[in-house]
Amino acid sequence: MTEKDQWVTLPEERFAAYRRWTTPKGYLCGTTAASVLLAYYQDYIDETIIPTYIRRKNSRQKETLAHFLQLFIQPLGLPTIALQVSHGLSAYFNHVSVNLRARMTMVGGWHRAVKRIDQGKPVIVGVLKVLGSTYGNHWVTAYGYLETSEGERFLKVHDNWGNHKQVIPASWVNGTVSLP
Repeated sequence: MTEKDQWVTLPEERFAAYRRWTTPKGYLCGTTAASVLLAYYQDYIDETIIPTYIRRKNSRQKETLAHFLQLFIQPLGLPTIALQVSHGLSAYFNHVSVNLRARMTMVGGWHRAVKRIDQGKPVIVGVLKVLGSTYGNHWVTAYGYLETSEGERFLKVHDNWGNHKQVIPASWVNGTVSLP
């Protein structure tokens, strides 16, 4: 059990490498959050998750990966829900012959995020305007959490709007997309 009032995070400086990985236009935040997730996995967990013809480990170039993932996640550039992001990632893995399937939740985002971060893995989280999100409906990549002794919960996220160390209330979160 984690102590209250202490952040549990993956190393924040690792996400600084992706600080310029921003949503280029429209509603492509699902694709951008997935790009950050896969790049982190390639850089720190499993370098074979992305073929080198798409991205090389520790590369700061995101365009090829983002364009490739968009074909599977958001081919029309429309907003997404967790099912579309997870299915798109799974289709990507099938296409590049990586034996993985993305997992998704529609509720219980806090618990999934905590579980993955405790395992040393980031997780994509969806935030909703109706839950108070000042981003509106949006996808971000979470890599840290905090629960205060007063019961308040927060996530530290790469927001893909240019802030790689944004803190958001966990109450904004609905769905998640993660890798096993």
